[in-house]
Amino acid sequence: MGALHVLGLAVFAGSVLSDAPELRRLRWIGLAVMILTGALLFAANPVRTYNSWFFWMKVALLGALAFVRGPRWLVVGMWAAVIAASRGIAYY
Repeated sequence: MGALHVLGLAVFAGSVLSDAPELRRLRWIGLAVMILTGALLFAANPVRTYNSWFFWMKVALLGALAFVRGPRWLVVGMWAAVIAASRGIAYY
């Protein structure tokens, strides 16, 4: 399930970083895959995930990303922080 989650992230990020209008559909597909697999990953171990500080950091960053309309470097940096927080969920 984790591999599909990462694949969804790759599809989403690739479509966001590209300026090609043909990739807009991929953006939504990647986002849907990330949401679905993320929910399944959470459901696999909800108590441990809910109690993880990294999980809440990831949720806060994702919430902030919903409203950020800044330069591309800021958005990419925030996505990198989301990925780092995700790795923290897995290990701590």
